[in-house]
Formats: sequence, structure tokens, C-alpha cells
Amino acid sequence: MDKHGKNDHVFWKLHNIEATYWDEYITTRPVYDDAVFSHVYAYQAAHSQSRLAALDIGSGSGSAVGPLTEQFAHVVASDNDNTSLDFARRRYSKLPLERLSFILSRGEDLMQHFPPSYFDLITCAEAFPLMDTHIAMNNAATLLRPGGTLAVWFYGPPFFTEASFATACQPLLDSIMDLNFYPVVSGGDDAQKKSWKRATDGMLSWLDYIPFAPEQWHNVRRHKWNTAARLSFFTPRICDFAVEPVSMVGTHETVLEEQDPTFWEVRWDVSMLKRFVKASFPKPRELVGPDAAMEKLFEQLTEAMGDEGAMRALSWPVVLILAARRE
Repeated sequence: MDKHGKNDHVFWKLHNIEATYWDEYITTRPVYDDAVFSHVYAYQAAHSQSRLAALDIGSGSGSAVGPLTEQFAHVVASDNDNTSLDFARRRYSKLPLERLSFILSRGEDLMQHFPPSYFDLITCAEAFPLMDTHIAMNNAATLLRPGGTLAVWFYGPPFFTEASFATACQPLLDSIMDLNFYPVVSGGDDAQKKSWKRATDGMLSWLDYIPFAPEQWHNVRRHKWNTAARLSFFTPRICDFAVEPVSMVGTHETVLEEQDPTFWEVRWDVSMLKRFVKASFPKPRELVGPDAAMEKLFEQLTEAMGDEGAMRALSWPVVLILAARRE
């Protein structure tokens, strides 16, 4: 059981969050546009011409669903939480059922709902570190058609790109994120620590911990943007467990690194950063409340950014992994 009295296998479900959470999430998160999907679709087309069915694992608010429905005859949005699925259903209520369907399921349990070789593309944005790695990879290899594509991506918190502001502003934002995550990351029992350790190791390793067996996968490409920034939403200093980044990158894989401060660039004032922090993780209501230390840090950040309405440029650290299921 975790510290909120929930079993480990449901730890990552949402519990008693504010109704406006997903609205704030969408407003303060990157839009999954061509910056990601141009790579996904070009890769998929190079390995298979079939675009009959796509699966999005851990859909959340459905941010990846819209682009998928533009290219595939049918899209399945899956999540382990009904609150998320209900939001996504409302968001895409105008799409007919033959184009988009929803399934309540953990990512590890999807083989209970679909036959082998059912999908041409499987996507997973932000959710892969939350799943059991080996079960998730086995599911993906089984559910994809031969030649099908697995696309996994993850982005971390935004970082200041203007050198004249980054030195003062970034440490303050890092401290704010740590303070925000500390109540949910630390202090749990062994089950919760195991869940957070898996996620933290995965983020800090830039998803290099994900293994691609050569007998199942080929043409594995790991594309990373802005690796000088941190992919994890918090630093190891708030963790009460050992943090151990792992690399399972094989010699048959391609790793690309690109520094691009314009990737998903935004210009935000401190009020937008406050909204981002609030929607950075769906805290249970009992962990949400006034925090004098947080307010003090935001006051310091406001001053460092220039003033209350000063707009500063920020970008995002991103990793996109593409792999093709062997024939």
C-alpha cells in the first residue's frame, strides 16, 4: 500500500483532484504538433503503409489523440483513470465511435483487450516511466503488427533560454518544482518508493533505461532535444531513495542530440509559471494548500524575471524514441 492507502498498482491513478486540473494542464503544456508528429509519421511511413489502427497509452487529457485521428482510420485512447477518459471523451465528443474509442485499462493490461498484431502505431507520451518496463515492452511488441511503430516521448519542465535571466531564474524554478513534488515523492512506504524510483530513474536517464531487444525491434532511434536541461520534473535531492540512471542503449540503435532553444518555445510571465507548477502533477486535495515557502520562492522568481508581467522565453527538454517491430 502507498502512503495514501492505495495499492501500488493503482498508485498512478488520479484521486480527488480539482475538476479544473486537465484544463490547466492543457493550457500550460506543449501542444503535440509537427515537432514530434512529423518524426513519428515519417518513421512510420518508412516501415509500413498501413494506417488502420493506432493506440495511445496513458492518454490523460487526450493531447496525442487529435493528431492521431487525422492520420489513422481508428484510434484507441487508453488510460487507467476514468476521470481522464471522461475529460478526453468530452474533448473529442464530435468524433464518431468508428474513428475514436476509449478503453479503461492499465498500460500493462492492454493485451486483455486486444488481439496480437492489432495496431500499426502505438504512442505513449509522458506515461512510459509509470509502467512496468518489461511488461509494457512485451505488450507493445505483441500488439503491434509486424512493421508497426512504437513511439514513446517524454518532456521535462521548461527551462529559461535567455542567458541574462537563466542564471538567476532557473535555480528558483527548480526549487519551486522540488517543493511542489516533495510531498508526493518522499515519505512513502516501500511500494510507493518502488513506483517513484522507477519513474525517477527513467526520467533522469532520458528514457535510456528502456530496452529494445534486437530480435523484436530494429531501427531504434532515440532523438533528444536540449539535453543540457533536466528531463525529470524534480531533482534527486528530494528523493528518499537511491536514484540510479540506467542505460540500455544497444549498439544497433541510433542516438541523436540536438540543442534547440526554440523547441516548443513559449514566452511566459510568472503567473503562467504558477499555473504550470499547479498542473505539473495531479496532487490529491489533501496535499494542496497554501505554502508560505512556495510563495516566497515565487516572489523571488518574479523579481528575477523582471517584474510581475515580464515575459521570458522558455523551452523544453524532450526525448522521442522510435522503434519498428520486426517482421
